[in-house]
Amino acid sequence: MKGHGSVSAWCIDHPVATILLTFALVLLGVIAFPRLPIAPLPEAEFPTIQV
Repeated sequence: MKGHGSVSAWCIDHPVATILLTFALVLLGVIAFPRLPIAPLPEAEFPTIQV
């Protein structure tokens, strides 16, 4: 049944391509991480109860 393989079967059959794809995804993640618009110390107001 050629053509009906799963992703894991393709990865087993093509180990070099799997390593290169994994490396590319990690590299893109490392490049994208500093560009995320997240403040390191966000302003937060915590609710208080006064009695």
